[in-house]
Amino acid sequence: MNTSQTKWLVGLALALFALIVVTEVRRPSGPAKSAAEESLVPQLRPASVTRVEFTRSNLTFRAERAAGQWRLTAPLAYPAHDLALNALLDVCSRLRPQLVIGPPQANSPADFGLAPPQATVLFLQGGAPVELRIGSRTPVNNQLYVQVAGTPHIAVTDAKLLELLPKTADDWRDRRLLSLAGVKFDRLRVRTGTRDLVMQREAAGQAWRITQPAPDKRGNATLLEQLLRDLQQWPVQRFITDDPRADLEPFGLQAPEAELAFAAGTNDVLVVQFGRSPTNAPDLVFARTPATTNVVLVPRDRLEALRAPVWEFTEHRLLDPLPADAVDTIEVVGKESFTLRLQTNAATNLVWVADDPLRTHTDPRLMSNFLANLVTLEAVELAKDVVTDFASYGLAPAVRSLSLLKSGTNAVGAATNRLVARLDFGERRGVDAVFARRQDESSVYVVPLGDVERLAWALFRIQDRVVWNFTSNQVAAVTVEFDGRGRRLTRAPNGRWLEGAEPVDELRNIALEETCFRLGQLRAEQWTDLGASRLPVLGISDTSHRLSIELTGPPARTNTVTFGFVPRGRNAWAAIADPRTGLPLVFEFPRSLYYDYVVQYLGPPK
Repeated sequence: MNTSQTKWLVGLALALFALIVVTEVRRPSGPAKSAAEESLVPQLRPASVTRVEFTRSNLTFRAERAAGQWRLTAPLAYPAHDLALNALLDVCSRLRPQLVIGPPQANSPADFGLAPPQATVLFLQGGAPVELRIGSRTPVNNQLYVQVAGTPHIAVTDAKLLELLPKTADDWRDRRLLSLAGVKFDRLRVRTGTRDLVMQREAAGQAWRITQPAPDKRGNATLLEQLLRDLQQWPVQRFITDDPRADLEPFGLQAPEAELAFAAGTNDVLVVQFGRSPTNAPDLVFARTPATTNVVLVPRDRLEALRAPVWEFTEHRLLDPLPADAVDTIEVVGKESFTLRLQTNAATNLVWVADDPLRTHTDPRLMSNFLANLVTLEAVELAKDVVTDFASYGLAPAVRSLSLLKSGTNAVGAATNRLVARLDFGERRGVDAVFARRQDESSVYVVPLGDVERLAWALFRIQDRVVWNFTSNQVAAVTVEFDGRGRRLTRAPNGRWLEGAEPVDELRNIALEETCFRLGQLRAEQWTDLGASRLPVLGISDTSHRLSIELTGPPARTNTVTFGFVPRGRNAWAAIADPRTGLPLVFEFPRSLYYDYVVQYLGPPK
């Protein structure tokens, strides 16, 4: 049974009923208001009502409201169904009579089942009671005679009003197994069989720790907060008994099979016990809250969720959420070792810069992706809870590692780097995973290899995607080479282009200027590889299409790019000399720039 859906349907039905009652008012013509035009209970103010009491025959159902919460006080003490009571108040405050019967007919209330009434609804607000008396049904049209105590007339209204009134105490009971409203707790304990699972948090919305079973673990805060919300929607399917002296053995509650406890410090403030399932309903389980002593039946699925392995409740992300200013230094040890430092440039933009001789700037988008991949990196398995020999996992020393630090000064004013977090990665586990650990834990995790490889283990992966930057006025000449053949275009000081000794036509001159302008702002779509090992696979060789752009100084220099294959529908592969290492740096050359300008105006010689 879906409690949320049930509430929605009940609310919809009540809203439709209210709409029917309101829209079926029969208003007489003329400017003067009659009793039929006024609310049936005009003095009723739902927000001010502190008690609702319904009496039928010798049965009385009473609910009282304090601090915004309804609670049943008769025929038993129990949390009340807020939605049902508030709906009754709302409908009664808006109810209009469909017909008003005045004296002398109203002087004989017995004729309408009102002497004595079939039932009464008493509303207490501000110490002043408002009583609605309910009589018999009308002979036709499914209507009902009602009267407000102290008024001389009798009203006729829709008999659907009876659907809002309880037939048993269960109708006004809160159908939730538990509610945490007003419950202050900082510890959640789940005992199932011999296992005790204890989860602790400092304050609402803050980090959780799993303190049992040992050792301490980080709790999955998002999952646990959702678990708390789900527990409060655990629906009661049936109320079995309210007798505090009932024999609990038939329900498996004499020695409960499981227990859920919310505690503040060492004191339990709310406990729910679970027994066995009925033989004819294995999907249900008997439950009992000692504070209310009653036994109920609830769906078993949420109990099974509480019995999940401890790993399901732990935090799978290797890094804890960090404030934006918590880290300003990242040290990477992997295929290449480098350090990144966070700086603020003149435009107040945050830029990560490498501690290399060239002060290599990172690309904002690539760096953002790197950080996003880092903070969302998740383990898929716990290899071992407590490890004393990390060498067997390739973690002492680690194959590669990432350290997050925060710079500052110590007590004597010396610069320091405080370690915020460090992740170590070791040997492969199988073909698609690696072992990993946090520096502050004794556990070893298993992490997908692909997720680890997406991190920046070489600086070129995240360096600024600006390949070069020059203006067309700086270009002195362009040399095109392909398959052993070449051509050379030169640019005269007046801006005219020549091929050999012959000037090109005006249209081509404009096109060459635009091509050089766009090449001067070249940005890699993506960095692909560093080194010569993959050049043949990508179609980059000594006979490939190559452009050499000679620039005037100071200093005069030549920028060279070599093109490889152009996969269908994708960017062209290209390579330049990496300014840091001198090795071939392969990247994705923008497809439109390659075809629309480079091939069109600087293509291989005809």
